Amino acid sequence: MEFLNNNIIFNTIDNGIIILDENLNIKAWNKWLEVKTAVKAKDIVNHEICEKFPYIDKKKLVRKVKSVLITKSTSFFSVEPHEYLIKIQSNSIMGKVFKYMRQDVTLVPYDLDKRLVCLYIYDHTKLHETSQRLKKSNEELKELSSKDPLTQLYNRRYFTESAITMQSLSIRNNHHISIIILDVDNFKNINDTYGHSVGDKVIVSLSRILENNCRKSDIVARFGGEEFVILLYNTSLSFAQSVAENIRQNVEDYSVEVKTGKFSFTLSLGVAQFEAQLDKDIESTINRADKALYNAKESGKNKVIVDL
Repeated sequence: MEFLNNNIIFNTIDNGIIILDENLNIKAWNKWLEVKTAVKAKDIVNHEICEKFPYIDKKKLVRKVKSVLITKSTSFFSVEPHEYLIKIQSNSIMGKVFKYMRQDVTLVPYDLDKRLVCLYIYDHTKLHETSQRLKKSNEELKELSSKDPLTQLYNRRYFTESAITMQSLSIRNNHHISIIILDVDNFKNINDTYGHSVGDKVIVSLSRILENNCRKSDIVARFGGEEFVILLYNTSLSFAQSVAENIRQNVEDYSVEVKTGKFSFTLSLGVAQFEAQLDKDIESTINRADKALYNAKESGKNKVIVDL
């Protein structure tokens, strides 16, 4: 391998090159790897690669090397789950999304008579970082499209799409779905008296109370203005009524601080349960809960009315 060690291309190419024999002994180690790993060729040549780097899956690498020698063809070596063959600290100028360099490894026959293969190690960290950032951006965009910007609760669009899925599941699994719809009593008076910034504070405070009184499996959404809807999957009507009552009581006990002191506000809530024989879809259930909410308003506010 002395020829390779002095070969200009071998030592100037911008990727790692390792020559292995069929027993995984290193026969050549190029300058790129010396620089990236701080391991000199003279200190590693003729050593078994898995002894030097014990995290490498030896059985898998042996199989791959033998396959290349038998088929006399190029093959790609999967570096999962670590995403690298040789652990090299990432120094990407794009910022360290990954601690270690992400690599692709290709094996090719090198000298069949001597039973040698060549491993090419390509640094694909930048590509993986770009892909990761794109994935994160897409997730953020998806979240933005499904969340209400003020409260960070789900918006009407997300609620409607999820409700359709939940409806199908409830019919298939014979599970109940209950709906709570609510809004703030006399919200216009709050805005007129204290200003819209305080009105927003009321809406955000209410959002946190709703989250604290619901399960993670429940879907809590702001439908617009001071109106909110909650979908409770696999929940009886009586349990949904108790959830609504807890929310009503928590809100009644809550105070909003303003420059002149504190004030309280109340809610009216309507509750209904999806009935496949009665409702053609969840929208019909929401309409029944909305009518119950209207009855709560008409009968004095600050109460829970259940559509039976």
